Amino acid sequence: MSILGNQVKERTDISDEVIANNMIASATAGANAYLNATLASPTPEFRAMCEDSLQQILTGHAQLAKLIVDKEWDDPYEAPEDQLLNALNKSKLVVEDNQQK
Repeated sequence: MSILGNQVKERTDISDEVIANNMIASATAGANAYLNATLASPTPEFRAMCEDSLQQILTGHAQLAKLIVDKEWDDPYEAPEDQLLNALNKSKLVVEDNQQK
């Protein structure tokens, strides 16, 4: 690995949970884009193509959501206030870690 690659690796603290959360956020954005494209499609052929892509993204999103719940990285049945408090606490940890580096 290159010197730059080693420096990045040493300064990057990434976990499976972070990767899964980033992937689900990206899938959500992709689903929104394909849904909008489907609704605004000018032709039936383009609409069908967008619908197929949207279905694939939704399937992937559902699998990621199941993984996140199975790993107990998130609890969808937790009270909304507790979910927000957990998100705030995780954000504080990230900020503190970055200030120490």
